[in-house]
Amino acid sequence: MNRASPAQIETARRLLAHERAAGSDRQHSADESTAAGRVYDKLHAQLAPLIGVAGVHLLFMRSAKLAQGELAWLAEIPIVEGPTKLREFLHAQEPVVATKSAAALFGTFFTLLTTTIGERLTNRVLRSAWPTIEGAAPKETDR
Repeated sequence: MNRASPAQIETARRLLAHERAAGSDRQHSADESTAAGRVYDKLHAQLAPLIGVAGVHLLFMRSAKLAQGELAWLAEIPIVEGPTKLREFLHAQEPVVATKSAAALFGTFFTLLTTTIGERLTNRVLRSAWPTIEGAAPKETDR
């Protein structure tokens, strides 16, 4: 089914919290919609050269579809239109719902990405996008 694991949800929460904090430096208030858009932008920038723009969009669409079992409104997000629609939909939600929804969406995305390109490459992508965040991705171990 490829639903997000608790570890992937926690990774998503950390990245969203980081982007909320980074956004608050530039704005009066950074909300979940702004943070989610920033996470989407960074993931897209890292992944488009690797799996293509269409691949990134397809993984996000599939993530929204899988996460909609818990969060029905995710089915309404036209992810193909990019982070603007994601921001609009999250902004329209109550803060608690937006936070839970964004974490579920990105956690599911990370799970699908790991299935698609492998854990090691997924971890590298996350560390490349967020090099200063402890716990953005697990440390790689020599096997």
